[in-house]
Parts: sequence; C-alpha cells; structure tokens
Amino acid sequence: MIALAAAAISSASAITAAPAPDLTSVNWVATPTGQDIANVYPPTAVQAGKSGAVLLECKVATQGSLEGCNVEIEDPVGLEFGIAALELAPLFRMSATAPDGSAVAGRTIRIPIMFSIIQGD
Repeated sequence: MIALAAAAISSASAITAAPAPDLTSVNWVATPTGQDIANVYPPTAVQAGKSGAVLLECKVATQGSLEGCNVEIEDPVGLEFGIAALELAPLFRMSATAPDGSAVAGRTIRIPIMFSIIQGD
C-alpha cells in the first residue's frame, strides 16, 4: 500500500516593490488523498521498494490553486518522485486568505511531499 507521510521580484525604474513574503501557514481547502498519491507513485520506485521526498515551490493563483510549480528538492533523484509531485500540484487548493488575514494570491509556497511505501503484513 502506498501512502503520503505527513503535503519573482518586479522592479520599477525608481521604485522597487518588495515581493510578498513566502507563505508558511495556510488554510488548506483540498489536498491529495492517499489514493491520489498511489495513482502517481512512480512504478520504478514501487518495484524497488523505495520511498522519496520532494519539495515543490509554487505560486498561488487567485482562487487558491497552485501554478508555476517546480521541484526544488527531490530525494532520491532518478526515480521520478519530482514528476509525481508535480502531478499532485493541481489537487492542492487553499483559502484565498492566510490565517493572518492576508491575501495568498501571487505569493510563493513551498510544499514538502513525502512518498512512503507501507509494508503490509
């Protein structure tokens, strides 16, 4: 059985706008299920009995979905855990406001995703 263990700077000529700070706390409205993760678990990793970890970096779209995601860290490399994590990105959705009341749109979030093979009896 497979399960999840757990998850641009612009400038004007004379004025430099500070980027919105990265999000560290959000209200998740939707996240991938265990079945979603099982569906994208890399077959070569399953055959090898390997678990993995990925850190995705994404921008938050207006409605709380993720866009422009890229793989920051993938371990181990070469077993396609990064590709699997990118396939899960559309399944994440957060509230349009952070717990502190600030807007989330346009901000960056880093999402750790752990892929684990749970050994059956």
